[in-house]
Amino acid sequence: MTDSLSSASNDENSALLREQRNSYNSYDKCNRDDCDDDSTTRSTVQENVDSISFRIKLVVFCILLTVLGDSITLASVSANVVLFANARLGFTNPQAVTLNFIYSGTRCAFPLLGGYLADAYLGQYNVIFASGLIYIVGVVAIFSITVPYGSPFSNGAKTVFYLLGLLMVAAGSGGVKSNIPPFGANQLQHCSQSVIQRYFAWYYFSSNAGALLSFTLVAYIQQNISFFYGYMIPTITVAMSTIIFASVRNYYQIYSPKSSMLGDIIRITWQSFKSKFSCKTTASIERKNIHSFFDYAKKENGGNFDASIVNKIKPIGRVVPIFILIILFRTIYFQMITTWFLQGETMNLYLGNLKLPAAALISFDIISVLIFIPIVNYGVYPLYRKIFGKPITSLQRMGTGMVLASLAMAVAGIVEKYRLIDVHQHPMSQSISGEVFNASANVSILAQIPQFALIGLGETFTSITGFEFTYSEAPEELKGIMTGLYIMAMGLGSFVGPLVISIVNGITHDPKIPNSQWIPKNINNGHLDYYFYFLS
Repeated sequence: MTDSLSSASNDENSALLREQRNSYNSYDKCNRDDCDDDSTTRSTVQENVDSISFRIKLVVFCILLTVLGDSITLASVSANVVLFANARLGFTNPQAVTLNFIYSGTRCAFPLLGGYLADAYLGQYNVIFASGLIYIVGVVAIFSITVPYGSPFSNGAKTVFYLLGLLMVAAGSGGVKSNIPPFGANQLQHCSQSVIQRYFAWYYFSSNAGALLSFTLVAYIQQNISFFYGYMIPTITVAMSTIIFASVRNYYQIYSPKSSMLGDIIRITWQSFKSKFSCKTTASIERKNIHSFFDYAKKENGGNFDASIVNKIKPIGRVVPIFILIILFRTIYFQMITTWFLQGETMNLYLGNLKLPAAALISFDIISVLIFIPIVNYGVYPLYRKIFGKPITSLQRMGTGMVLASLAMAVAGIVEKYRLIDVHQHPMSQSISGEVFNASANVSILAQIPQFALIGLGETFTSITGFEFTYSEAPEELKGIMTGLYIMAMGLGSFVGPLVISIVNGITHDPKIPNSQWIPKNINNGHLDYYFYFLS
């Protein structure tokens, strides 16, 4: 009996592996560059190579334009929340910062809800389109209170409109971001994995291109010209992106939602946990029947669930460690807008007679991502395949990105070491937004370029691969939820960073020693270089 159960388990696992290997090319396969003329849609309608090629290129192009518009819109609304709340709504600095913190946290939560609704009830297309409409209403609400003439709104009404607008932007962007990556990949399910890999690369490229436009052009307009024109741009882009997305509906492969497995996952995880750590239960289970943590919930091992259901969710066990890895990577990534910004403030900002903004090099990260995505996907990966005779694996790509992030922090530490030496030997007075800093006279802010370039290259390997890996491993019933969880994991890195700083300062603080903290208020009196080495 035991042998037959073991054989059945092995057959089920083999079937699962075959199903996963075929997840990218259900029914018929495509070649590595485009679908061939034998491809069959899920409705079993035969199409020739030209029509398939046109359909795929059209829908992917429209999806990427939607991603671009979403990124421009979200970044344009998010870039100056603190400034707008201060200048237009009369918020104090602590109130404005708290609002921005709550808004950022809310944005992290909505992708999970959007993914769940798509997987369980509405389907990906419907959630994306409905989220786009919510998005439009939210941005219009914000734009309406910036009208410079004859505004009928009191300050209290403006505040209400702004808060509701932010909430709807967070909800709309959450529904779009959790579903559009897997929705786009679903259009390519009859194509090879390399095609889907490139789709996720161009998805990330489009997202970063939109952010670059927002943090440079749109943010400049908002800060130096007018909030009216600054919010007019995202109002136009969100409307255009929603129209573009819906305009090719007849060309999409749209699949009906399946019942969500979220409840099954929770129950299977709980039962597996109880069985694994129950001495009585564990002793009665044949060890050779246990191949993963979730196997404890199978009926053949004393659980309540069919092997087919358990096998479907087993890939999630491979995704969870990736989420942890992404949280760590994004903790380093968010140093760009925190500790690297502090470092930049105390470096020489002058390039000849031109004074650069302290945050100028944050855009260099986005630029480096835009440069490296084509190089890596069309140069590095094919070269690796040519040399080693096989494609580079997802884990190898993500590991490479983590190594590059580690190198970025090591380089930042070296730069900080020499900056600290120079700022004490050759200090210069430097004013930023009315606040005067002692800066390093001989260490230019351009010395930060290598660390920004390295973190951008690391993103190209790690963040993009994370999207692709999550999509490929998630069951069909959970692709939206898993993408939402992945986006949430990316956002959690911004919350882990301040926690790490608090812990490090708590450990390094010694009341008997002046300036003992690694990251004091005045970093010229601390050891930010040690903190960078620690993160590395």
